[in-house]
Amino acid sequence: MQILCLATRDCQAPTSLRYFMNHISDKLATAIEKKFIAYQELNDIYTCNSLKILNPKIWRYKGTIYKLRVDCGKESARILFMRDKNKDIVILHAFLKKTQKTPKKEADIAMRNFAAACDNAPLEPLWPL
Repeated sequence: MQILCLATRDCQAPTSLRYFMNHISDKLATAIEKKFIAYQELNDIYTCNSLKILNPKIWRYKGTIYKLRVDCGKESARILFMRDKNKDIVILHAFLKKTQKTPKKEADIAMRNFAAACDNAPLEPLWPL
């Protein structure tokens, strides 16, 4: 199982996952990486309290988008990802959590990336950064 993200030409674009990982604290970035490396080592996604599914009825999309919560001190991130047909993890979007609900803007980005990934958009390995 690989950990992938959408390939981007500009890693400094604010919507880039690499940009996000490079602009959060090292502690939070390490915690996020550890979670996904654990999935990779187990070759599966295990159920835990910090993993939920973005509700397709509310957000009106078809498929499964997982929402992982990673807390590290005062910082709290949400990582939205999917499994592709090869059972690889494709990270769609990540953001710092500031409100109780998932903001529409953040969900829209994830759903747009979900559609692109389903349409065979180019992917690249996320780790090592």
